[in-house]
Amino acid sequence: MVSTPSANSLLNPPRRKFAAVLVGAALAASALIGWLLWTARQDAIRSAQTTALNYARTLEVRMDGTFRRTDAVLRVLAQQVPLDALAPQGELAHARRLNGELDAMLRDFDELIALRIIDARGDQRYVTSSANTPMVNYADRSFFLTYQRDPQADLLFSEVVMGRVSQRPTMVMTRALRDAQGRFHGAALAPLDLSYFQQQFRKLDIGRNGTVFLRRTDAGQLVLRWPQIDAEINKPMPPNQPILQAVKSGQPETVNEYVAFTDGVRRISGTVVVKGYPFFLTVALSHDEVLANWRRLALLTALAWGLLHLLMVVMIRRLWRSDRERRSLEAQLRESQRIESIGTLAGGIAHDFNNILAAILGNVALAREDIGAGHPALASLEQIHKASVRARDLVQQILAFGRRQPQALVNQPLQPLVEESVRLLRSTLPAGVSLAYRMAPQPLHAHADGTQVQQVLMNLCTNAWHALQGRPGRIEVGLEPHVVEPGAERAARTTPPLAAGHYAHLWVQDSGSGMDAATQARIFEPFFTTKPTGQGTGLGLSVVHGIVAAHHGAIRVDSEPGLGTTMHLYVPTTDAAPDEEPLPVITAPGALQGAGQHVAYVDDDEVIVLMVERLLLQAGYRVTAFRDGHEAVAAVGARPFAFDLVITDFNMPGYSGLDVAQALRDIRADLPVVISSGYITEELQAQAAAAGVRSLMRKQNTMEELLRLVRRVLMTP
Repeated sequence: MVSTPSANSLLNPPRRKFAAVLVGAALAASALIGWLLWTARQDAIRSAQTTALNYARTLEVRMDGTFRRTDAVLRVLAQQVPLDALAPQGELAHARRLNGELDAMLRDFDELIALRIIDARGDQRYVTSSANTPMVNYADRSFFLTYQRDPQADLLFSEVVMGRVSQRPTMVMTRALRDAQGRFHGAALAPLDLSYFQQQFRKLDIGRNGTVFLRRTDAGQLVLRWPQIDAEINKPMPPNQPILQAVKSGQPETVNEYVAFTDGVRRISGTVVVKGYPFFLTVALSHDEVLANWRRLALLTALAWGLLHLLMVVMIRRLWRSDRERRSLEAQLRESQRIESIGTLAGGIAHDFNNILAAILGNVALAREDIGAGHPALASLEQIHKASVRARDLVQQILAFGRRQPQALVNQPLQPLVEESVRLLRSTLPAGVSLAYRMAPQPLHAHADGTQVQQVLMNLCTNAWHALQGRPGRIEVGLEPHVVEPGAERAARTTPPLAAGHYAHLWVQDSGSGMDAATQARIFEPFFTTKPTGQGTGLGLSVVHGIVAAHHGAIRVDSEPGLGTTMHLYVPTTDAAPDEEPLPVITAPGALQGAGQHVAYVDDDEVIVLMVERLLLQAGYRVTAFRDGHEAVAAVGARPFAFDLVITDFNMPGYSGLDVAQALRDIRADLPVVISSGYITEELQAQAAAAGVRSLMRKQNTMEELLRLVRRVLMTP
């Protein structure tokens, strides 16, 4: 359990060998961290490319729909406008009918400024009444000149101009009106209000230096850009631009990294060609903004790694000092700080993994709902779900390790805790160390904190492994019932003495070097260790003693030099029924249907937002998603009674879920608010209650809890 190195090893440590191992480990770790950072950078770029391409696809669908609807109207006009209506004085017979038809066609369009019909001289003959324009002549426009010289010209788009009446950026979509012999008699015009599309561009979350633009496919002439730069309108792209080259090569979609020829900003772009029309859409994100979080991570990693190297150098230099006692105390302090920092880091990493696992579990459940029973992929999805649940449970253990939490004594069986600890330990022990365990057949229940019981086993088994001093050996973990009869308390030889009663006897036995009586008398003292400097803190057994005492138990130590050590732990058992915690049940999205209630969902994680939004929509709710708490509060403030429920993530940068709840309470006190968090503590519960939060939800259980929680909260007056 506790190793006892020789005096010679303390006086003459193998300094060169230790330093070489330390430097080699540092180099290997540096290479690994560099590879991980490079992988994270590539993942960030690929994610940005996917985001840009998805945005471009969304805009292309809207743009294609507008062009197709407008084209259909122009085709109707080209077929239904009689040629005598374009003859001199022809409007006397047709003006009222045609103007009325144009008005009716325009009602379904927000994108069109007006509908017009011009004659062979370019004079406006018919127009929607909403245009309210005087006589206008289009003979100077490029499309009109094209119609006059090219008898085959039909559907055309004008260059971008400032509307003569609307004073808004306008592009005219037009079709020729010809007789049976193909002679040009006029044209039907649909001026598109480009500021309408500009508003669609502005809604995208593209960052401060992102850009969206619509260009022609022939030479890349700019039609519309956001943010708007008027001087670039109708200007072509340089022919060597990779986006233009990809479009001209016939690629319907493409992603690029390029340096913009207009402002010199390096961007990551997604481009989609508008189907059937001579345009392409590009959404480009700033390369620097995409990698901003990665750069911060790399900087923090470099600083932390540099600090670790500094500590390593200090450790090596300390090996050469003669004051061994001072060196030991300093090494113990550094080690304890390192353990605390590892716990904090583990907690932070586990929180991020919590979000990832919540998204995986949610999308797996949605995928199972989509494909239905009997699909070949269902078995694979089930395996993904099982693995994700196991990962989620492991993340919860990491969170419990990485953050201090009050002791939570729960009536529960001890066998599963011991079996899980043994399973985790098997993967960490060297090949020459065998690990066995013996369990009593009858279940043993105790009021215990499961995380702390597992921590005790980890510490004891780690000490047992160290006691083997690198040699092959055996470690045994056991659990059995133990009864202390009245009058036999002193015979137990435990610290403190056991009272009469029923106990669970947990032991860890090793075949290591053992301990003498003097060492056994001090093993529970904080910072006491017999290990060489830098190989232990002396905190492990003191932590074990504190946890066992908090469980109203006791410890007995059996050890002799050369004969190994057995640590006996006794914890009071109970005959009461265990506290049952219902297993999470995944609810299909269609099982708990809403009635169109309006739910606002707030989370800075895009993947979680998309998953929850789809889940709620399938369940019959209306959903408005926000990536920022300030935006959600502003939306509720603008329309306080438009929302029936607000669900917000707790851990968001700059403006937490508690901040959102407190702000919404001031706006509308009766609006139900639910906070989602991957780690719910007593402190968070108290703060949420003070802020008027209706309920808390475990974020990693979103798929299991969300619909039931939404239904319960909305049905509770």
